[in-house]
Amino acid sequence: MPKLENSQKNLITTYLNYALPSIAAMWVFSIYTMVDGYFVGRYVSEIALASVNVAMPFVNTVFALAIILAVGTSTKVAIYLGEGRRNDAKEVFTFTVIAIIIFALCLSLASRIFLNDLARLLGARGDLFPLVQQYLSIILWFVPFFMVSYHFEVLVKIDGFPRLATYGVISAAISNMFLDWLFVAIFQWGIEGAALATGIAQVFSTVIFTIHFLRPKARLKFIRINDFLDTTKQLPSILSLGTGDFLSELSTGFIVFVYNIFLLKYLGENALVSYTIVSYFTLLIASTMTGLTQGMQPLVSYYHGKHDVESGKKITHYAIRSVVGLSLIAIFIGIVFPKQISLLFLSAESHLLDPTVIALRKFAISYLALGANLLFVGLLAAKGQPKKAITLSTLRGFLLVYLGLIVVSGVLPPEYIWYTGTLSEGISLIIGIYFVREHL
Repeated sequence: MPKLENSQKNLITTYLNYALPSIAAMWVFSIYTMVDGYFVGRYVSEIALASVNVAMPFVNTVFALAIILAVGTSTKVAIYLGEGRRNDAKEVFTFTVIAIIIFALCLSLASRIFLNDLARLLGARGDLFPLVQQYLSIILWFVPFFMVSYHFEVLVKIDGFPRLATYGVISAAISNMFLDWLFVAIFQWGIEGAALATGIAQVFSTVIFTIHFLRPKARLKFIRINDFLDTTKQLPSILSLGTGDFLSELSTGFIVFVYNIFLLKYLGENALVSYTIVSYFTLLIASTMTGLTQGMQPLVSYYHGKHDVESGKKITHYAIRSVVGLSLIAIFIGIVFPKQISLLFLSAESHLLDPTVIALRKFAISYLALGANLLFVGLLAAKGQPKKAITLSTLRGFLLVYLGLIVVSGVLPPEYIWYTGTLSEGISLIIGIYFVREHL
């Protein structure tokens, strides 16, 4: 962590130095995910675009599994650095890198063995099945790079180099966009080309971050662990600290999964294409809020470790004001410019354009509470309160959205399914405010 001053001006500057690069990094990630959708929708087919969305919950799960170690490690390392325990911070860093590499290799191998079952589990049926299978068959080779790259991106910020995190993600984004154009538009490799472009981009960012941690200027370094067994005992604590954010990310995939199921059942395959576009824009909004949260978390954890309550609260207040402003902007864009967003993926003559515009306008209302809920989960984790973070994540991302879909689809006309997000996020916001009230 850099040297931090406690004056309000310096706190605002420090907060912006961490929050803005984090938001930029997440923006870039979201945009190049949307670029995948653009090339698949424009150069392959609308059904191929829907198949990418069916496969997305698996990709979200991979990132979620990376998050549980990354956020838990960053919180533990930030607290150690705040307490002046530098060697302990290095040992935890080294141990979790080893752990995530081993786990990623096992996950990749197991998923390849059960690829057909995985595609069915995600809901792939009929024409969607072979496309989902093709996409995943390529993505699975790059699972270790997805996980290690994300882990390093979070830890680079804790190491005091938040801008490098942005540069690493930007390099991945630029390479992904170029390779999407090359593989999908020029070589006509279809959905497999899009998957290959995404995977290679993760290799680039992994290399960039690895080089940083091998250079002398890095404060977090790979060191020999004196007592490996003793360090292993910290794993439950690390996992618990990251579980709230893990569930938040995992819920992104789960929400896409359950929406796919209900939309296919009540509104048909065309609604699935519309939801793919809605989910791309929602990912951009959620990534913005996640980036802001990740920029806030190490600072709050650092001041928590120093027992500087006042500075921690000021950082929290800056983050809350940022979330409110960004949420209002998100709702405005979603309601006023849904046609322009939809035209990024559909042609002006598409019969799905008007239904997608209507769906996006309805879904956009949920953005009012989305950012605050993600911020509250991150705040609770940063304060060392994993149980509350886990509870809020579970309610928001799993239980409430699933129950909401059951209730809305069972009581109201099918088109009201698009309002389910507003219902679940609104209830979660009330619970979240109750949980974090002592930190405000």
